[in-house]
Amino acid sequence: MSRLPTSLPTLLLLLALLCGGWLRAQEAAPVPQGQVGMDIVDLYDEAVAHLQTVCDDYRRIKAIQLARQRDIPYDEALENVSSVMPVLREIDKSLLRKAIRDPKDIQVHKAEVEEVKKEIEMMIDLVAKLLKEIETIKAELTQDESARDLKLEEIVQKPDFDPKAVAPPPKSVERVDANADLAEVAKEDEAHPAKDLTPIMHRLLDIKDLTKETEDGEPPVDLFKSTDDTGVLTAITDPKVNKTYGRKIRAGGTPAEWMFVDTWYTIGPFDNANRRNLHRKFPPETVVDLDATYVGKGDKEIHWQWVQAHAPMVTPADPAEYAIYYAYTEVWCERPMDLWVAVGSDDKANVWLNGMPIWISGDQLKGWQVNEGFRKVTFLAGRNTVLYRVENGWLNIGFSLGIRVAP
Repeated sequence: MSRLPTSLPTLLLLLALLCGGWLRAQEAAPVPQGQVGMDIVDLYDEAVAHLQTVCDDYRRIKAIQLARQRDIPYDEALENVSSVMPVLREIDKSLLRKAIRDPKDIQVHKAEVEEVKKEIEMMIDLVAKLLKEIETIKAELTQDESARDLKLEEIVQKPDFDPKAVAPPPKSVERVDANADLAEVAKEDEAHPAKDLTPIMHRLLDIKDLTKETEDGEPPVDLFKSTDDTGVLTAITDPKVNKTYGRKIRAGGTPAEWMFVDTWYTIGPFDNANRRNLHRKFPPETVVDLDATYVGKGDKEIHWQWVQAHAPMVTPADPAEYAIYYAYTEVWCERPMDLWVAVGSDDKANVWLNGMPIWISGDQLKGWQVNEGFRKVTFLAGRNTVLYRVENGWLNIGFSLGIRVAP
C-alpha cells in the first residue's frame, strides 16, 4: 500500500513531458544514433508498470474489505474481485523510435504522441479515482483515520495514556454501521416490496432533522419530500399513468407522475457461465471509468456503450446469455429530494445511488417487472450517480429505474 502515493505524481510528471516538454526532454537526454522519442516509449512503459501496481494493490485492498464484509477467507475474497486494470492501446514503439528524415513524417509522429497522451490521461484519471476510493476503504478498515499512523509503543508512551480509560467511538464507525444497515434494508423482501431508506441515507449524508432549525441557528436544508402513502405506487402498472422519460428533475419540467431514466452507458458481457460469477465484483463495480476497455466473455474486449430507451425497460448493448452487465447514468436534481424509485430487472440486479446500495434482488432467475420493488431514497442537489448491475441467465435481459416525481 505504501507504493500508491508515489504512482500518481509519476504519472503526472509523465503527462507533463508528453504534453509540453517531450521534445526538450529528447534534446537533453542522450539517445542512440538514428533514434528519436525513446524517452516517450520508456516513460510510457514505466507509467503502465505503475498503473499495474496500483491496480494490483487496489484489488488486494478490495479483497480485504470483501473478506471482512462477508466473513470469508482472504484468498476466497481475492478470487471474487476482478482486476480493474484496463486493456491499453498498443502504442507504435517502432514509429516513435524511428528517425525522422522526411518532414511529412513529423505529422505521423505527432499523431502517435497524441494517442499516447490520451492513454496517459486515462491512466491518471483511473489512478485518481482508485486513490480516492482507497481513502474511503482505509477509513472503514481502520475505523479511526486519525490514529492509523501511530504505533502501539507510541500510544503507550504518551503522557496522558490511560489503559483503563474508555476511548470514544471513532467517527467512521457510525458510517460503516450505517452502510451495513442500508445494505441489509436494501435487500429484496417479497413481504415488504416498498421500503423507506431515507432515515439511514440521512445518517450517511449527515442530513439533520429538516422539520426544524438546527441548534446552531442555520436554516434547515430545503429538501423536497415525496408522499409516505405507498398505495399510490401501484399506479405505476397502469398503462394510462402519466409518465415521462429523462434524467433531470426540476420545477417547471414536464408534469408527470413517474419519470423513467432512459439514457445509460452499459458495458458487458462479463462471463457468468453456470452463474459461477453471480457475486463476483467486476471492474465497474469498484471504479466507473467510461474510457476503459476490459476483457469480457469469450476473451473479447468490451467497453462502455451509450444506450437510449424509448420504453421503461432498458436493454444493455450486446446482450448475451449467462453474463453480467453494468449500466451507469447520472440524474440531476434541482434541490435535495426524498423520492420513491421503482426497480425491476431480468435477472438478478443490484443498484447503487451515489455509491450507496438501494436495491439488492434475490438470486433467482426471473422476468422483468416494472414494479418489482420500491425504495424511497435521497437524491442530492445537482448530479447523482446511479450504477446498475444486471445478470442475464438465458433469453432476455432488461432493467428499469423509475422515479416518482409527483408530490
